[in-house]
Amino acid sequence: MDYDNPDNKQELNEPPASYGAMHGMKLSVFKSWEEAEEAAAKAISLQSPVERIRETVALILRVYGVTQEELNNRRKKLHIKILRYE
Repeated sequence: MDYDNPDNKQELNEPPASYGAMHGMKLSVFKSWEEAEEAAAKAISLQSPVERIRETVALILRVYGVTQEELNNRRKKLHIKILRYE
């Protein structure tokens, strides 16, 4: 297969790709949104509460652009600051 020849209309002009299991994940195609939502809900219900918390923390860290290592290396504060707004 010649990937560099755009004139060859009979062949697919994309590099080969693998969509197999990666990190325990797989690609699924659903017939409807309801079927997809049901599969997502089932996958969530099969996870332990600890796994869900880990995923939530990972998402929060990703949103704020902080790595787990940076979080572990932060200086711990030994006091609480209470602000009073009037």
